[in-house]
Amino acid sequence: MDELKNPNTIRIGVCGIAGVGKTTLAKAVHKQATEDKELFDDVVILLDVKSNTDLEGIQKKIVEKLGMDILDNDTIDGRASRLSARIKDKKVLVILDDVCEQIDLVAVGLPSVAACKILLTSRFRKTLSDMSTQKEFLLDILQEKESWVLFEKKALDVVKDPAILEVAKQVAKNCGGLPILVVTVASVLKQRTTLPPWTDALTCLQEGSDREEELAEKAHLGLEWSYKQLNDKELKQIFLLCGITIRGNSISLADLLRYSMGLGFLKKAFTVEEARKALLSRIEKLKDYCLLIESDDNRYVRMHELVLNVANQIAFRDRHILSLVEDGGNRELKELSDKYFLEKCTIMSFPCGNNIPRLPEVMHCPTLTMFHLQGDLDDDSQKISPRFFEKMKNLQVLSLRCMTIPTLPLSLQFLKNLVFLCLDQCILGDVALIGELSNLEILSFSESNVKQLPTAGDWKS
Repeated sequence: MDELKNPNTIRIGVCGIAGVGKTTLAKAVHKQATEDKELFDDVVILLDVKSNTDLEGIQKKIVEKLGMDILDNDTIDGRASRLSARIKDKKVLVILDDVCEQIDLVAVGLPSVAACKILLTSRFRKTLSDMSTQKEFLLDILQEKESWVLFEKKALDVVKDPAILEVAKQVAKNCGGLPILVVTVASVLKQRTTLPPWTDALTCLQEGSDREEELAEKAHLGLEWSYKQLNDKELKQIFLLCGITIRGNSISLADLLRYSMGLGFLKKAFTVEEARKALLSRIEKLKDYCLLIESDDNRYVRMHELVLNVANQIAFRDRHILSLVEDGGNRELKELSDKYFLEKCTIMSFPCGNNIPRLPEVMHCPTLTMFHLQGDLDDDSQKISPRFFEKMKNLQVLSLRCMTIPTLPLSLQFLKNLVFLCLDQCILGDVALIGELSNLEILSFSESNVKQLPTAGDWKS
């Protein structure tokens, strides 16, 4: 905070490895700067910038957060001029968290002037220097004493038990100084009042190395151990579902509710309201275990990247769930041509829009319960074959978003077990074929352009 008050410092960088607390620091600075009305007139924070690095996207978010209008005929240059003029009249702090590549801030509309302070966080020191930061701070892993203080704070009174105290200190020490791991493991163990769960956690964490290059492995071991402590089957299902439907690092609660209902995860809920309450209860439990994080927007929750990686590895290994998130966008999906894998696959999710795999004409997936594909309306090269769904007769959830679909695939009529059909943000022609879906309970056309809706006579009872 002292450096933000320095009139000669305009751009500040914070560098550190994944899980070391960069986002937590950025949010703390945002909170403190917002509360100090004398320091800045406006404070803006953008989290997880790496998932949306295009200038226009960043620019629009900053404009919106400053309460400015987004004009229909605005260009990037036009918005940059308006944004620059707005900033020059006030003292503004813009925080960009988790930047992975150089961004032309002047082109965005953030001039290099004393009135506009920029705080950047990144894993890469070169990225910060490329963006001309004048002051850089290295956020290192926690020292052993610091780890214990944080662990003790999160684990609460249970660590005061003399029978647990010494093992608890060893568990904290073996978290490798990673705050994300310290907090997650402590949050799980605070409810364990007997020794065996503590020794089990210690054994798991001791398998990893304390060398910096292997801290990711240690984090994986600890986070997977935390997942295994979820004794509720539905809780595990919803956690894995969060990992495969995430966009950036945000998860829509509305989507989670519909997917969970369609997949039958909330067994004891018989109405939408009961399902919503049951889902939110489980979301709070996952937050309590620090496997999910609060979002600035209460319609969403967030997931740390390390937790996401663990969730998707577990989903693939244990549940035969195939998911292509941003990080894996360039890898070739050999699984789509693996007959053995396809026969066992339970869920496929491609939520990335610009990283869509080439789909075969037909996929033999007899156990598939959910297929989720996020397209790109600016790229109509991705087509779904009329026969694509022929061998997916157990499908319960089908989500096709941001796609141009002149005619629904004829094979849709084979999906007699389909409970939820999502065709959001699509350009659709004739959708009368939906009437063949006799088991359908939830249908969504949100933000779609539909040429012809099904009539009452199209529906089969």
